[in-house]
Amino acid sequence: MVGGYYFTYEEHNPIRFNPFYIGEGDRLDTEKKESIKTLLLALWKKDTETFRRSEYVALSNALQLYYEKLDADLALFPGFDSFYEFLRDDFTAILEQDKVKERDFDIGNFLYVLRPYYRGGEFDYLLNATANLELLQERFIVFELDNIKDHPILFPVVTIIIMEVFISKMRKLKGIRKMILIEEAWKAIAREGMAEYIKYLFKTVRKFFGEAIVVT
Repeated sequence: MVGGYYFTYEEHNPIRFNPFYIGEGDRLDTEKKESIKTLLLALWKKDTETFRRSEYVALSNALQLYYEKLDADLALFPGFDSFYEFLRDDFTAILEQDKVKERDFDIGNFLYVLRPYYRGGEFDYLLNATANLELLQERFIVFELDNIKDHPILFPVVTIIIMEVFISKMRKLKGIRKMILIEEAWKAIAREGMAEYIKYLFKTVRKFFGEAIVVT
């Protein structure tokens, strides 16, 4: 098959995404913001940890202000690096100005826990891709997860990004047939978040002229 994107993880060429990038003809809508917040909370909190309402609100505000800054400064490239710097340099001051207490949103802890995904960190490649960004209009995409299926950090992050990519296609590509095929999905289904996603897919996808298939 000609064209398309093939994402896989190799030691010398690790898998890369950019969930902060908004492609041409796309826009920052509620679903996009929700998917980024879900990703950030998954990176920040352990599976056994819950998040406070105030933390969720703070991340919502941070994203809104970050994208306003991107609109005002066209030289600023969207990605986790610039988002991290916005939190560190701009949003910290806003929290102090608004007298947000540490127990309501611990920005220091958030920045510390997510430091590995920022420039120079162990996983700095993961959320800062500068290529293969126009996924909404791409007709054929393969995500090969065999090499990371047992990785405690990479696998859940990548599955969240895959969810966001297909849901975006499902809802935004009007009148175009969409299909997601999940092969050997037991590893994914065993994770609570992915299981709920697959359940949601089968309940919703046909309403958007789509189809979900599980091969096992």
